[in-house]
Amino acid sequence: MYCTKRQTLSYTLCLINLLCALWGSLLIWYGCWLLDNLTNSQNIEIEHGENLAAILTILLGIVIVVGSIYGSVGVCQESRTVLISYAVLLLVLLIIQVIMFSISFAASRDALPETLRQGFDELWDVQHVGNSTLNIYEEWLHCCGRNKAEDYVLVGKELPSSCCLDKDCTKVLNLFMSGCEVKFKAYVSDKTANFNILSWLLIITEFGGSVISCYLADSIRNHRDRVRFYN
Repeated sequence: MYCTKRQTLSYTLCLINLLCALWGSLLIWYGCWLLDNLTNSQNIEIEHGENLAAILTILLGIVIVVGSIYGSVGVCQESRTVLISYAVLLLVLLIIQVIMFSISFAASRDALPETLRQGFDELWDVQHVGNSTLNIYEEWLHCCGRNKAEDYVLVGKELPSSCCLDKDCTKVLNLFMSGCEVKFKAYVSDKTANFNILSWLLIITEFGGSVISCYLADSIRNHRDRVRFYN
């Protein structure tokens, strides 16, 4: 019965390690996808942390995959030291995952890059004429103004060519009607949706892995104590 319990814990932890490796691989893929999208996007230099987020996601995925291999080695060797250190590693990764999820969730809700805020300020400034950082976002996201295209009319400004498809404002249907604030938040939400799902899967898996790892380490210690006692 005791051996059966220890084997069950070992198999369960191996399954959790396999899931961690899978989620970690998906994180690496997601980070590479983010970088690839940035590389293939328009040539606009807008600082909103995507490069950093993609790199951190890839690094986190690599650590998770390597950590799951480390945990599997601990199970195969029945090493209490490795299993306990693996449980600690999973808890650290869990905390990092919670922090990154919180940042990602907040970014998808309220965060706007400084350059976009500057563009909105330039829009409402009647003294400002000429190109604005908002024009870059309008061309990139296919939006116009902060809330809608009528924002330019309200402040008595002429619609910029960036508010129209292919910069051709001679056709009414080419005009972008959506505001840039809503469009940017939708863009961030789309990019972070998959990460948030993966984060929750990892948080649950890492918590379960740390608990099972501790139970297995304790089970191995009890088994060795019994062997010493009866010998």
